[in-house]
Amino acid sequence: MILLFGAVIILIYGKMIMVPFMLALLFYFLIRAVRRFIDRNKIVREHIPSWLKNVISGIVIYSILGFLFKIMFLNSQNLIASLPNYEQNLHAALDELVKNTGIDVLKMGMDGIKSFDLALAFNNALNLVSSFLGNLMLVLFYIIFLFIEESSFNLKLRTIFKGDKFHEIEGLLDSIEHSITQYLGLKSLVSFISAFGCYLILLGFGVQSPLFWAFLVFIMNFIPIIGPLLGVFLPVFFSIMQFGEFKYPMILMLSMGGLQTLISNFIEPKIMGDSLNISPLVAVLALAVWGTIWGIIGMVVSVPITVILIIIMAKFPKTKPIAILLSNNGKV
Repeated sequence: MILLFGAVIILIYGKMIMVPFMLALLFYFLIRAVRRFIDRNKIVREHIPSWLKNVISGIVIYSILGFLFKIMFLNSQNLIASLPNYEQNLHAALDELVKNTGIDVLKMGMDGIKSFDLALAFNNALNLVSSFLGNLMLVLFYIIFLFIEESSFNLKLRTIFKGDKFHEIEGLLDSIEHSITQYLGLKSLVSFISAFGCYLILLGFGVQSPLFWAFLVFIMNFIPIIGPLLGVFLPVFFSIMQFGEFKYPMILMLSMGGLQTLISNFIEPKIMGDSLNISPLVAVLALAVWGTIWGIIGMVVSVPITVILIIIMAKFPKTKPIAILLSNNGKV
């Protein structure tokens, strides 16, 4: 218990160091996955050095992320500029709802929503994104040194662990890397399907900046349980401001919610399969714990971290029962 308490304290107060390093580790796995994909070509595998393939893979990933964040930033600026006009529509819609219901308690709640500074909320969200982009430089710094360390890491392991023990540790690391890269790849595919479907729905309803909301859905889908819900709620709430009524936003909510439900219950299980052997209850608890410690970033990395812990604990007899409890089907 003392060690656990100490570890939590370190994670909380070491957030500025640990969060960028954890993101760097995820990017490191992604770059290695892209490098292995490039190595499928025999000419590339035999004639291009590993360091150059790492650089190419990193540039590809960072370019895609930079392009997506640029689109998100430009669209968000347009949304902020239009908020003063849409706030009047929101007030009109809320007044109509209160008038139709005639409930004083509801009116008090709506008055609280009206006093909410929407522009300030969007600016705070943009500051969060800007802070994340600022951390990307530190993440890049960590990634470079991870690849520098990679060249001598196996030699160090061979020196520390001899014979079968080395192969056991090497297999453990390979299992962690395979699980994380498979999760990130398949989750990205599922999130893209969800975001593309939501983009078509938003475009059909005429919601402003559908590309921005679709990108938000893509990002939110990486947060277990509550992420997809927020990905639906936020554009629906904005559509109330845009249209000044509740009819079309409710239809929009049913459409996007139905799509997310379809993907979560049918498409995602088919695609993901048994790639993540983690209990749904444990996923919820991990979301709460890591979200409390590291905020939104903690929510995003909660599942990969928990998977790593399950894989590691499954390799040791004393912690294997814990890994079985944390797993989805009891097989570790």
